[in-house]
Amino acid sequence: MRVGITGANGYVGTILRAAFAEKGHEVIAFARSNRMTSESALGGAEWRPFEIKRPPSRAAFSDLDVLIHGAWDLTLVSAGDVWDVNVSGSQHLLRNVVDAGVRRVIFISSMSAYKGTRQLYGQAKLACEHTASSLGAVSTRLGLVYGPGWGGMAGALRRLTKLPVTPLIGAGSYQFTVHEADMAAAMVRIAESDMPLSEPVGLANPEPVPFRRLMKEIAASQGRTQRAVSVPWQLVSGVLKATEALHVPLPFRSDSILGLVHPAAEVPGAEPLKQLGIGFRTFSLNGDRPSSGTLGQYS
Repeated sequence: MRVGITGANGYVGTILRAAFAEKGHEVIAFARSNRMTSESALGGAEWRPFEIKRPPSRAAFSDLDVLIHGAWDLTLVSAGDVWDVNVSGSQHLLRNVVDAGVRRVIFISSMSAYKGTRQLYGQAKLACEHTASSLGAVSTRLGLVYGPGWGGMAGALRRLTKLPVTPLIGAGSYQFTVHEADMAAAMVRIAESDMPLSEPVGLANPEPVPFRRLMKEIAASQGRTQRAVSVPWQLVSGVLKATEALHVPLPFRSDSILGLVHPAAEVPGAEPLKQLGIGFRTFSLNGDRPSSGTLGQYS
């Protein structure tokens, strides 16, 4: 297949590029022009310029079999900016791709996108899911992606554990996790399949991982014994908001804190994923090895 990926230079996009190429598919990387868009940096993938605030016309997608939309501007913090750029841009893109006749369109969403979510990020993703559903596209809600790449939120949490004392934000909360290899395997399987998926599917193990255990294992994977202290999330969120108002770049956004302390109640779409032979390992950082149980399968 010819598989287009927006946000192809990001943590998840980079993993997906490699996974699809390994399966013999031709990858077209949609990303902003910079030093990482050379053919060598993209692992031989074709590059096409892309900006979420100005998505290409449908002609840019007309030769694709699959389009995976993962681009998202995480530097935006105000609701107006998020809606004007990320939501409007994504909705425009999804319509253009469907109009171009692409066989399978996949929107990368988040486990933060659930009915009643208080998080701006989750609300924005949910709005895009509604558009995707109306167009017959598939929405995949990623859990906390972890693995050797240590990018995204997992990478930010890992950096926290390197502090002399780790602040536990929402220590009584939990997260649904997905190993990066299982996430990629699931995405390839969904892209290769013609099975209708009208409702969002969660790419994450259904067993919630307590936040305290999550941070302890992340610290242990680096050979560190965690020294932690519980910190009221409202205090941290307030400090981050004040800092954001000064336009200071931060590893966390205040909105991200809501995703940590108010997670989804469950992982959706287990049955259709089971029909596709897709499963996810339980969380473990013990040598980055799969635990017993079903892993993501391609066949």
